[in-house]
Amino acid sequence: MIMLLLNVLYLILHMASSSQHETIVPLMPNVLVVKVDRKVFTETQVPLRCGDYQDTEVIWWNGEERLENKGNQINVTVVEMMGGNYSCHNPAGDYLNHTLVLVQDIPSPNRTRRVLEKSHDTDKDEYIRCLAKNYSGIFHCSWKKTEYRMSAAAVFVQVGRTISCSVDSDGEGLTCQDRESCPFAEELSRIHLTVYFRTNYLLEDYTITPFYIQEIVKPDKIDITKVEGNTFQWGYPATWSRPCSYFPLTFRVKVVQHEASCDSKEKVFISETNINATEFTVRSSYKKYCFCLGAKDDLVDSQWSQWTRHEVKNKSKKH
Repeated sequence: MIMLLLNVLYLILHMASSSQHETIVPLMPNVLVVKVDRKVFTETQVPLRCGDYQDTEVIWWNGEERLENKGNQINVTVVEMMGGNYSCHNPAGDYLNHTLVLVQDIPSPNRTRRVLEKSHDTDKDEYIRCLAKNYSGIFHCSWKKTEYRMSAAAVFVQVGRTISCSVDSDGEGLTCQDRESCPFAEELSRIHLTVYFRTNYLLEDYTITPFYIQEIVKPDKIDITKVEGNTFQWGYPATWSRPCSYFPLTFRVKVVQHEASCDSKEKVFISETNINATEFTVRSSYKKYCFCLGAKDDLVDSQWSQWTRHEVKNKSKKH
C-alpha cells in the first residue's frame, strides 16, 4: 500500500509539467493513461516509478526492448498514440514491477468513435445498451464492435453505487449486480457506468446515460401456456419479480395475418390492445392468423418485452 501511494504521489507531482495538449492520469493500479489531442503532434514525458528500490540497480524494459534509462524513477517519451508496457527488473533479471501506459484521445463532442457501433435499437445516441429482467439488482449491458476493432477488449468498468460488474466470456457485454439492491425499495440514485476498451495501447471510453433499474427493466418473453380454439392463456415470466401483486404486468395483444410480423402496421386484424388479464379470446372467423403477445411493468414507463408469436390455422368445417 505504501509503495502504491508513493507511485501515485510521484505521478501527481509530475502532472503539472504536462502541456495543454496532454494529461497523465492513473486508471487503475499499474496503469497510466496519457490523454492527448490526436489533431496535434505530441511527445509526452511520462514519469515511471518502479517502487521503493533506492539501493538497488533497476533495469527497465518496454516489452522485449531494453531501455537505456536506469534507476528507480525514470521518464519515458510517448510519441502521439504509441504507449507501452514498461517493466522493471533487478540486475539478475528478476521482475520487480510494471506500468502499462495507454493513450487516449482527449474527449470532445466531435471525436471519432472507433471501437463500438451506435445502437440501432433506440433513438438515443447510445453505444451500450443495458437491460434488467426484473428488480433483483442484476442487469446486463451489451455492445457491438466495429469491424475494424474486433480485437478490442473491455479492460475496466467504472460504476457507482454498490455495484460489481464482470465482462462476459464472449467480450460482447457485461453483467452487473447491485449488492445492496432491494426490489421493494425506491431507488435513491441513478447508476453511472463507464466502460473502457483497449486496442493495443489505445484506450477509448463509453459512458452510459445514468439510469434507474426501473428505466431499463424489460420482462422476458411471455410463454403461452394454453390454447383452446381462439382462446389463449399465459402467465408471468419465471424471471419476473415476485409477488406478482406487488410487481404487476400489463399485457398487449395484437392479431395480424399469419405470415405478417408482429410489428407489422399494414396486415393487422386486431390492433394493439392493452389488458391486465392473462387470457384473451380472438372473436373472429379468421382461419389463419398470428396472435402476438407482449408485457411490461404496469406501474412505470418501462420497455415492452419481445413479442411472443403464435400462429393459428383453423381447419375448415366440412358440410
